[in-house]
Amino acid sequence: MQLKIEKVIYGGDGLARTEQGVVFVPRTAPGDVVEAEIVSRKKDYATAMVTRILEASPDRQEPYCPNYQTMGCCHWQHIRYEKQVEYKEAIVRESLKRLGHLEWEGAIKRVTGPDRNYRLRATFHVTNGRLGFVDGPIRECASLVPELNQFIPTVDASAALEIHALSAPEVVASFVLPDGTMKRSGHATIHVDELQYRVTADTFFQANRFLLSSFINEVLDQTGAQPGHVLELYAGAGFFSIPLSKVAKEVIAIESDRAAVRQARENVTANKTWNLRFVEGQADTTFGSDLKPEVVVLDPPRAGCGVKTAERIAGLKPRRIVYVSCNPSTFAREAAVLVKQNYKLTRLTLVDQFPNTYHIETVGLFERI
Repeated sequence: MQLKIEKVIYGGDGLARTEQGVVFVPRTAPGDVVEAEIVSRKKDYATAMVTRILEASPDRQEPYCPNYQTMGCCHWQHIRYEKQVEYKEAIVRESLKRLGHLEWEGAIKRVTGPDRNYRLRATFHVTNGRLGFVDGPIRECASLVPELNQFIPTVDASAALEIHALSAPEVVASFVLPDGTMKRSGHATIHVDELQYRVTADTFFQANRFLLSSFINEVLDQTGAQPGHVLELYAGAGFFSIPLSKVAKEVIAIESDRAAVRQARENVTANKTWNLRFVEGQADTTFGSDLKPEVVVLDPPRAGCGVKTAERIAGLKPRRIVYVSCNPSTFAREAAVLVKQNYKLTRLTLVDQFPNTYHIETVGLFERI
């Protein structure tokens, strides 16, 4: 069938409307007119694959990654970068309206950087001794820093199932062995302005090397000049906790991963942040109603913090809640919960951590009414 692509959606596909319903089409751009073949049908939508582009969108560009056709990682590399950011902003607004029933008419600040060679960490799957992604081996990747691309053909991966690699810029790696154990090649120290973070390759750390400082500064700006007592949830190895402790009276940081907590405590010592205390535990159960933070900062995984945790956070009655989200759908759902608990969304920032993909990171400030 012939389809006219109306917009792109969270998840990466283009959307077209037909008399038979909505059709989702990967690797398309708004304004494309394509000939497409239906590959699956559900009750209220269908999925199609492009067989021919009849009329190309003016937003298109020629993909430059050698893996674009085979790996499926860079969902939007066929779209000019400045348009990608526009689409992401539109998705954030639509998600808030459709899922959170919130009309955000204010500006959305954009934090962006170069769209190539930005990733300082990656997880590689091993196929016949070669490194690659889920769909197979690769030789290089346009999103990875040069040091990781140089690492790919040199590493002996014959004994591993999976390899986590991190460039600081020296490369360290963690090898997942067939028995499930982990073999690590060492630690890396990542410097962000005057701060230092000592981590292993399998510890979660923000991936975009160009945005580390501006990401931290955005969170600090939203917490306010004098945040007082701060509670941070899903704290990881201290990426936000350590700079927060430089401006706060006290920071209590909660993280469930034991290895991350151990590294975070080492980072506390390395950065001499003695007013920062790390607690190992689940974010939704570790903090009690006896805490009286003036600011809560949370950076949950893609599944969000959940409705009940959002309600518990609001129940602490902090004057500010700074929500760092990597999923506009769960952010919208939990924003609605906070608004019902007498909070107002007053500031919203888009941090484009992963150019050429559909992934969207936001930082939202909720202030108590």
